[in-house]
Amino acid sequence: MKAIAATPDQVTRWDDLVIATGQPHLTQSAAWAELKALTGWNVRRFVFDGGGVAQVLVRPLPLGITVAYAPRGPLVQAPALVESIVALREALASERCASLLCDPEVTADDALATSLERAGIRRSPVYVQPRRTLLMDLSQDPEAALGAMRKKTRQYIHKAERAGVVTEETRDIDRFLAVLRKVGERDRFALHSREYFATLMAALGDRAHILMARVGDEDCGAMLLARMADRAWELYGGWSGAHAESRPFYLLKWRAMRRMHALGAVRYDMWGLADSADDPLAGVENFKLGFGGAVAEWIGALETPVRPMLYPLWQLGARRRLARSAA
Repeated sequence: MKAIAATPDQVTRWDDLVIATGQPHLTQSAAWAELKALTGWNVRRFVFDGGGVAQVLVRPLPLGITVAYAPRGPLVQAPALVESIVALREALASERCASLLCDPEVTADDALATSLERAGIRRSPVYVQPRRTLLMDLSQDPEAALGAMRKKTRQYIHKAERAGVVTEETRDIDRFLAVLRKVGERDRFALHSREYFATLMAALGDRAHILMARVGDEDCGAMLLARMADRAWELYGGWSGAHAESRPFYLLKWRAMRRMHALGAVRYDMWGLADSADDPLAGVENFKLGFGGAVAEWIGALETPVRPMLYPLWQLGARRRLARSAA
């Protein structure tokens, strides 16, 4: 198998090629590459002669050295995964690339682990995208979906409805960020810049959605979602802490799923569950699991040297810092 640089025509219709693989992911979209350019990543796009594609983000380091990351890629059928990573490695070897990191949505098994090891591809001690996530089946009848939830979750959704919580869609980034800043202050996490969110909304166009929950005139919940083909993802969001008795965020999450279904999505990804007790996602995992769905566990991040002489630079200094910047 060979990884062939995408032609100008293929670059122009990149998202169509991603969708045609049957396993599209937002992080392999043209919009995602545009977004990551804000944090110093360049993009390389490849088409495999055996079928499938890969969008690779490349980060420059001093002395002309680079590191590469294929988020949720390469997009190939599972039996071709090892071959495709090797093909990407060979294609990137034409530049001074130290390492290639991949985190495909495939499940781990002994045979795959053996094949990866033989090809010089190993598990990475860092990860960018969550190894575990919660997938919701939006094709279910609404009553069946509610019935599959935990009792408390279902009760809180109905309580929010009775309390008059209003949910609505907007393109107002500042309104969204006003709630998200309150969440960040409470939970002590840093936010991306307004430019980052504006770029995301512009790049995704009508595939990006901001949904808000309010009680009276006060916004108290916010979510930013994205769609691609038949799948939707929760990207950012949270509850401000106001009007706890009305449970606004439960209703917002439920209405977000129904909105995505109305727009043609049948799979809804809550973008991550905790990987360990000290994972930042641990605090919200129980809340997410209350909505039902199926827990998906992927193989995790895989890394391989591209230029073996440069690989120690990735291992010793760049690995964790650059993994964080790619998130």
